[in-house]
Amino acid sequence: MKATGIILAGGKSSRMNYQDKAWLLYEGEPLIHRAINRLSLQVTQILISKNSSDQRYKKLPYTCISDLNANFDGPLAGILACSSHVTNPLCLVIPCDTPNVPKNLISLLLPRLDIADAVVPSFGGTCQPLFMLAKTSILGSIAPYLSGGGRSVKGWLQNLSIAQVNFFSPDAFTNINTPEQLK
Repeated sequence: MKATGIILAGGKSSRMNYQDKAWLLYEGEPLIHRAINRLSLQVTQILISKNSSDQRYKKLPYTCISDLNANFDGPLAGILACSSHVTNPLCLVIPCDTPNVPKNLISLLLPRLDIADAVVPSFGGTCQPLFMLAKTSILGSIAPYLSGGGRSVKGWLQNLSIAQVNFFSPDAFTNINTPEQLK
């Protein structure tokens, strides 16, 4: 099954002194490059949700899309902005600041998609909603959720049929939020 990958790189990065996390180096490589490398073998199209005017985005060979407004409304706003560019029946969403996302995430989540609209990983009983494999057809439900005041990906998912897949590696979904974590 063909899928579009959406890399979420549009956050404020307040805990990172408002630096665009996508371009911060982790083990000598920009986080956005690491996300692209981990996603590129899993999907046939990559879209990048960004809210920065950093010119380096223009050099990437992928479509980079800003939110529909400049309010930093969160990851759902980024997914919504990307949704009109999706060309496949499935979407695999990951944040750019998670350097160890599994290179086979889609194959681990896909078997559960037959019983749900979206599948998310969980670790230690905690859902990881910023990583999801979803049917593209459900992305249209984001706009009314945001219009109604919702912002949480987890809250939006509660309105859908979702399945979870348990993971046992704590590093797979650890994200970089502070300068100390880059070292």
